[in-house]
Amino acid sequence: MLLVLACAAPEPELPDGESDPSDPVDEAVEAIGDAETRPDPDDPSFLFADTGIVVLELELDEAALAALATDPLSYVPGALAHRAGSGVVERYGPIGVRLKGNSTYQWIDGKPALKLKFDEYTPGERFHGLERLTLDSNYWDGAQMAETLAYRMWRASDSPAARTGYATVSLNGEPLGLYTIVEAMDDGLMDQWWPGSNGGLYEMGRSCDFTLDCSCYELQDTGENFDASGLTRACAAAASGDEAAIRATWDWDRLVRYQALELGLNHPDSYTFNRNNYYIHHDPLTDRVTLLPWGADSTFSYAYPPDEDRPCQPGYFDAFVMSRAGGVSAWCAASPTCWADVKVELLALADRIEAEDLAGFAAATAARIDDAVLAEPRWPWGYDTFVEQSTCFQDWIAARPEQIRAYVEAH
Repeated sequence: MLLVLACAAPEPELPDGESDPSDPVDEAVEAIGDAETRPDPDDPSFLFADTGIVVLELELDEAALAALATDPLSYVPGALAHRAGSGVVERYGPIGVRLKGNSTYQWIDGKPALKLKFDEYTPGERFHGLERLTLDSNYWDGAQMAETLAYRMWRASDSPAARTGYATVSLNGEPLGLYTIVEAMDDGLMDQWWPGSNGGLYEMGRSCDFTLDCSCYELQDTGENFDASGLTRACAAAASGDEAAIRATWDWDRLVRYQALELGLNHPDSYTFNRNNYYIHHDPLTDRVTLLPWGADSTFSYAYPPDEDRPCQPGYFDAFVMSRAGGVSAWCAASPTCWADVKVELLALADRIEAEDLAGFAAATAARIDDAVLAEPRWPWGYDTFVEQSTCFQDWIAARPEQIRAYVEAH
């Protein structure tokens, strides 16, 4: 078995005879142990499995920690050890490590969310084929499964989204706790969903909108077919409000499906409702743009963060009663043909939630991470809240298909 179940990240002890990993900046990749139990060096799928918890150990020296204190959103050199079981230790370094988050931001002495960039200091370096990886701390998510469930349904709906997994993470031997592994938005993800496209990937700026000024979108990744004018054309079409122009510059099926998913899965901190947490891909082969979800830790049964001491409240900030901030989503809701297509996708989502047994998967996920949550050293919610929230998630998901159908009937 390649994945190691753990309640907390163990102390980083290398086998006898191995070098001290305390200096992360001069270490090459090491692979120790039985080659038959070592994960495929080019295959990251073990990180995104539906079972098990990966063990990851980060190392940052004093200089790196000092640099993070000054500029936490810039990469500093570090090392990563991955313990795959049966004595297998893979060690990578130097890699880039930085903190992430706005409202969820935590410093090193808390439970920080992290971004890892494997080729920051060694061009072409990959971790099982991955250039980058995100480790989310689930600070907002009392059930520690919102992203896991939401992106799963996006992908099951043939709507591009990141893969996820779980890891226990330590830093310099100190356990940080359980993290959601989230696939990075980069060319690797683009190649999965748009093979051979080699287009452009953009990240939103807070409150950016296609109907306003497209220059606020930040280019993240490009391929050899990148067309800088593709997003410009899509923005001009959105601003015009002309349906034919929007259909000509947007992937229409994925546009209406994306809105149905944000509505049906209750993603209030999103493009549709908050002009936040999304990426955009332009496919130069079809000259169409597509939205991709991000920051889905407030999906499903939304609750305030732990310092508010609010119990799980299904329907709090319910997307079904919120106004639409996103210009394209507001336009679609007012367009009879676009809204009709969204309703078709909503009904398909209701059926898919049942067909995928999402409530059952939520229960299995809660059981999968239960011991790790119980051992959490820094997560602010606490185990009792996890039990309450994860049960609430399961109940909310079980009831959601009929709520979606009733909403479609009423609208």
